[in-house]
Amino acid sequence: MSITTTRLAAPIALAAVLPLLASCQKPSEPAAPEAPAPAPPTVVLDSTLNRAALLAALTEARTATADGRPRDAALSGRTVSVRLPFGCEGAGSTEQAQPGLPTLARGDDGSLMLRVLPEDFAASGLVVTAGADDAATSSPWEAVEGFWIARPWSGLETCRPSEAAQTALQPAQEAEVESKSEAEGVVSPAPQPSVQTERTSGLAAVFETGGSRLGRRQGQAYVHVIRGDRGVDPTPAPGGYALRLEGRLTAFADGKAVHCVQKDAESRPVCVAALRLDRLAFEDGATGALLSEWRPR
Repeated sequence: MSITTTRLAAPIALAAVLPLLASCQKPSEPAAPEAPAPAPPTVVLDSTLNRAALLAALTEARTATADGRPRDAALSGRTVSVRLPFGCEGAGSTEQAQPGLPTLARGDDGSLMLRVLPEDFAASGLVVTAGADDAATSSPWEAVEGFWIARPWSGLETCRPSEAAQTALQPAQEAEVESKSEAEGVVSPAPQPSVQTERTSGLAAVFETGGSRLGRRQGQAYVHVIRGDRGVDPTPAPGGYALRLEGRLTAFADGKAVHCVQKDAESRPVCVAALRLDRLAFEDGATGALLSEWRPR
């Protein structure tokens, strides 16, 4: 090959290689940004405590008391809507009523009386606490009304189905027994003594000193009366009735929302939660229909 040919081939070869070099040195395009990860679903926690949730909190406090250890569950400020069924076995007598428990009784005129008389907790050891010098801690409450939760081992907010069926049959059975007794001249047996309901879990409705007295009962019972029509005695609702308590948990003088008292190591601790009661109502046990209500604040 001649020198001239070599000189001509070199630029041609260089010209052919330059585009390749340029393509190798060309900066790569930036990668497409990755799609953002989907946001986790928002979980909305219902802070309102129903019967089951409140009983769980009281059970936790009871266990801590029995074990001799502190508990730090944050309950103050939580809203409460608790439904307490009663009258599941039909109407009883007014003498069977127990403080702090709702009852269904038959009046002398045949009417049905839904009634609850709060228990006075103002001087109770469940509310009054001792300080470091064993002196009672001053309480900001003028009145403390106690309400007990019957059957604290059950989270049911309604009567059990078997009880509802029994309530529905009760009027017919009573009428049949009364008719037979009158026809045969048999004296009806005396009513059985009432069984004392376990009172180990409850709510203490607190009212501040100097607070509004509007709507407060001042130690009187909450009562709703159901009267018959045209001389016929009213029949209890098939599903019984319910007492509803609504409000917000607050703290006792020592800053705790729940107080427990244990008589001795062999006794079940009794626990109550402090409640600012906003609403108390009687409802139909099965349908939830409102019968009457009070707003103490």
